[in-house]
Amino acid sequence: MINRLLGYWRRWRDARQLEKHISPRVFVELSAELKELARTASKVRHNEPDFQARVTRIQKEMNQLGELASKPEFKRLSPAKRLELRKSLLLSKAQLLESMHNAEPPTTTLQ
Repeated sequence: MINRLLGYWRRWRDARQLEKHISPRVFVELSAELKELARTASKVRHNEPDFQARVTRIQKEMNQLGELASKPEFKRLSPAKRLELRKSLLLSKAQLLESMHNAEPPTTTLQ
């Protein structure tokens, strides 16, 4: 009896945690963060046209995602799709950070 109650409680707790990770508010915040990160990355690597095109595309997509996540239709997406989208956004964030770390330093003089 107690094990069954503990099982229900764990499943309820896990469902609540999942909902926190895939709520529309999280996607609005993540898209805004990625937009800001892309803007910063474009300043760090300003002399690379391919990278600038990629940053522009990221900013457009994050604008669209922010608008979409603000609409009620976004909650109709399945939790699996929203979780997959969240993982993809976190991966994009890591890749942007990595590209910023790999940027050429602005000067060859050691500081």
